[in-house]
Amino acid sequence: MNRYEFWLASNSPRRRELLGWADWRVNLVSSDVDESMLEFELAENYVKRLAVIKLTELKDIPDFDFVLAADTIVVLDDEILGKPTSEEHAISILCDLRGRTHVVMTALAVRQGGQTDPIVELCKSEVKMRNYSDTEIYHYVDSGDSMDKAGAYAIQNPDLHPVVDFKGCVASVMGMPLCHLERSLRKYRFYEETEWPRICQMKLKYTCPITGQVMAGDDLG
Repeated sequence: MNRYEFWLASNSPRRRELLGWADWRVNLVSSDVDESMLEFELAENYVKRLAVIKLTELKDIPDFDFVLAADTIVVLDDEILGKPTSEEHAISILCDLRGRTHVVMTALAVRQGGQTDPIVELCKSEVKMRNYSDTEIYHYVDSGDSMDKAGAYAIQNPDLHPVVDFKGCVASVMGMPLCHLERSLRKYRFYEETEWPRICQMKLKYTCPITGQVMAGDDLG
């Protein structure tokens, strides 16, 4: 068992679930930040800034523990589609995404407890949605699964099954790019390596075509 613990600045049960795939001791700390965009702020800069803000909110962490934060946005035609504020809003978002390709960006910020400067990663994935019907949208929104998710959908949902084509990192679209997380953590001296590429593919039942390149340091996904 590792002598350090992880502190995750997030309200997302999905991120906690993903990190739970490994034998990590994870402390989930609620995060509530102002998500307003700055004037003329690019989407990439916006999502990275939010991840860093979440990270800096966690203070008094033991020196050898690790602090993690992430933020995910959906971008369609240069417009950020946030989490739905109502069922009507969720329906509108899903209608906008239907049959089209959008970009999911997840920013990840990592630091060790005794340090101040984080490692920041940005993972971008292209997602093409299928041409689902209005009835499928209504049933999905009625299930409640869309309400706490950027873009109002979960890529892994077996009923809506919204995605027909994909380029990038599936785990990132779910909220936590695990290979990017692992390569960031391996830069810290006392971190004990976790086989996240193998674990992620096993859990998702998915052969990832980019995991080797990501772990080698390429700017992919």
